[in-house]
Amino acid sequence: MVQTERQYEAVVFGATGYTGKLTAEHITASLPTDFKWAIAGRSEAKLNTLAAELQSQNPDRVQPGIEVSQLEKADLLRLAKTTKVLISTVGPYHKYGTAVVEACAETGTHYLDVTGEVPWVRDMISKYHDKAKSNDAIMIPQNGIESAPTDLMCWALVSHIRRTLGVGTGEVIFSIHELSASASGGTLSTILTLFDSYGLSEIAKAMSPWGLSTVTPPQQTFGKSIVERLTGLRTEKDLGGLLADSIQGPTDTPIVYRSWSLYEGGNTYGPNFHLSAYMRAKGLLHGLAIHFGLMVGFLALILPPVRWLLQRLVTQPGDGPSKE
Repeated sequence: MVQTERQYEAVVFGATGYTGKLTAEHITASLPTDFKWAIAGRSEAKLNTLAAELQSQNPDRVQPGIEVSQLEKADLLRLAKTTKVLISTVGPYHKYGTAVVEACAETGTHYLDVTGEVPWVRDMISKYHDKAKSNDAIMIPQNGIESAPTDLMCWALVSHIRRTLGVGTGEVIFSIHELSASASGGTLSTILTLFDSYGLSEIAKAMSPWGLSTVTPPQQTFGKSIVERLTGLRTEKDLGGLLADSIQGPTDTPIVYRSWSLYEGGNTYGPNFHLSAYMRAKGLLHGLAIHFGLMVGFLALILPPVRWLLQRLVTQPGDGPSKE
């Protein structure tokens, strides 16, 4: 389905939420002043308040349209038909995102989100990939810190090596050097409710390295040493010395390997390509704390009473760290 002339170039759906508001503020500050766009959500009053705030930030630009839409198929189909690109910031996506994907796939509307919910992404690929492809809709999930930085940096490295040397890439070591912000309430809500929608086997299957790949993965012989398996630690002088398990590795890796599979069935990246994801550790004890903390934290989240308690103690959806 070729997009006909549409009212907007982009619509931010969920614009009055924590991430949606940051997205709208970025568009206001950074995109061309004649950019035709809209803010969308369920509350007209909140949208009007946000529009006034955005106008005060940049009164010279074309102000966004206001589109009220509920999370119902008829509303979402109408909304999707108004725009070339729909940016969805309404999460948790496994609760509220499926109808948005369906509407974009059916109307040939390009789609972006900021989820980190790999099992849900796997679901969406299974249900709507063929429909989106037949309608020429480009659907790109996980455009936030999970997993755009890792995916784009791997693609850039692979492209440079292929262009300059004419060969594939072996191991890419990706390390988060510093992570100073806390998670938003929406992110925490996602983590604490994901097990309500997916079983352990579904989560494990989706978040395996090749869980989103479009082709059969190659037989590879690389692996972690016994010491690294036990401690989660690795030493790389060029990346700051001691590295520990990455809090984002299980989320980023399936997306990177999906990109691997989409570029000539893996031939662009090469059959020996693999990603190793880490975080910089400040010392041995800090690295061990990260490794075992992630293990214990994951096991705790399996228990419904723990999730119930944490949902009442952590930052709530709509709130999050400061812009700084």
